[in-house]
Amino acid sequence: MSESSPLRPPLTDSRLGALFAYWDGKRGSRAMPRRSDIDPVEMRQWLGNLLLIDVTVEGKFVYRLYGTRFVDNFGRDMTGRSVDDLPPEQQGRVRGDYEAVCATRLPRARLYTASFEVPQRRPLQRAEPQVVTWERLVMPLSDGAERVDMLLVAAYPLPDLRPSSN
Repeated sequence: MSESSPLRPPLTDSRLGALFAYWDGKRGSRAMPRRSDIDPVEMRQWLGNLLLIDVTVEGKFVYRLYGTRFVDNFGRDMTGRSVDDLPPEQQGRVRGDYEAVCATRLPRARLYTASFEVPQRRPLQRAEPQVVTWERLVMPLSDGAERVDMLLVAAYPLPDLRPSSN
């Protein structure tokens, strides 16, 4: 499918556009690709900014892969943990998007701005809150059936477009 695909959500970040094209090519004529269609070697350029999320039959979202850039940015590895372990203000935002993708079986993109605790690299230095705008793309995967059983998610921080205060 091309950029004019009715499935393609509006995207600002070209890396997310390229990831969507990869996902779209893997799905072919199906509603979504299988997890086995996705090759980690082919996805090398996105790996640090990727999440793979298992969707349980009970409707829980569990991080199977939590990209290294998220760990670096947020100071916490969520691999093996549930969305329920996120701070409450983030839970609702991500759960709503994940549930919508599972229900519609369509990709979904979103810009979101939030205050994040940015971990400091030096010992004894406190984490500082920082307001950052991210663009996130959520795409469904299946085991070959109709049910979404995994989500492929990528997100990138957008450059700060506010004017300088100098």
